Amino acid sequence: MSFRTDRISSEIRKCVSVIIRDKLRNPDVSPMTTVTDVTVSKDMKYATVYVSVLGDSGRTVQSLNAAAGFIRHELSCMLRSMRTVPSLSFKTDSSVEYGMKIDSILKEISENESDLRGD
Repeated sequence: MSFRTDRISSEIRKCVSVIIRDKLRNPDVSPMTTVTDVTVSKDMKYATVYVSVLGDSGRTVQSLNAAAGFIRHELSCMLRSMRTVPSLSFKTDSSVEYGMKIDSILKEISENESDLRGD
């Protein structure tokens, strides 16, 4: 990615996070939703927003995709300097769950090693 797309991705991540927290009034969106990353296409027409959700992530992502037009409109109001605001699509970021799984596996290995040593 270029410096410009990185900068725009960062700004979109911050703004979308604020919009979900403060302006989106949808009971299907979990209040424990975190925007973890945004990737923007090279032509700046499309953006994929990755979210981490505590709770029903499928329902939350589906509701966010349904509200993508509203979020894009609010984003355009916040980012006046952008000529065009990219179309948004939301996806679940499973890296947090993956990290927790790896952590539990490492703990299990550590416990098994201490049992074998007789600690």
